[in-house]
Amino acid sequence: MKYLRTLTSGVLAGLFIGLGSFAFCACVALDATIGKILGSVLFSVGLFLVCFTGANLYTGKIGFAPEAIKENGWGYLFDLALMLAGNFIGSAGSGALLNLAFKGDASNKILAVSTSIAQNRCCLGDSSQPWYKALIMGVFCGILVFLAVYVWKKSDNWFIKATGLILCVTTFVVTGTEHCIANMFYFAFSGLWNVGLLIDVLLVILGNSIGSLALYGLLKFVSAVHLASSRQA
Repeated sequence: MKYLRTLTSGVLAGLFIGLGSFAFCACVALDATIGKILGSVLFSVGLFLVCFTGANLYTGKIGFAPEAIKENGWGYLFDLALMLAGNFIGSAGSGALLNLAFKGDASNKILAVSTSIAQNRCCLGDSSQPWYKALIMGVFCGILVFLAVYVWKKSDNWFIKATGLILCVTTFVVTGTEHCIANMFYFAFSGLWNVGLLIDVLLVILGNSIGSLALYGLLKFVSAVHLASSRQA
């Protein structure tokens, strides 16, 4: 029952990120410049709903995995795998359903935005992006997602919670960094799933994980140094 709940909560989180990704595509379809900025802000609805409902989003949990493993044991790694599987079902599933609804309209600009994103992020082919770019962009996205969740967790002030989350999410979207769950939506919505896009998703999962865990470790180190300095004083 526990594992089913973890998986189902992951599906819900994937759906929320899919909704935010869909909003981003719709805004960019309206205007390539202003729409990108507005879409980046509206994308934050996904992570806001994840944090508000407590849904299991892999990229929101992986940075805090050391704490969870210390408390619950190494079995938490299986929980993370279930979350990621659920995220894929929710995000890619919603993207596939929307592709089914939109694919009959060849002139649809929203679908065209998702298709363009997929084509630009493919890691195989003549116009492919370098594998290390996907990894690096994933790292920076992981840092920003971790910060968004960190602010949400640490602050008791709802204004700071919401503002911090929106600013971090807007930054990672408008700068073009890559979020593995959002990519699952874009690629499924575009209907262009292939090996190159699968490689991108795997690299971005790794990058998101590295970025989140690295920042967690850095914050812990700074906190330990500050505590040691305070004791010496």
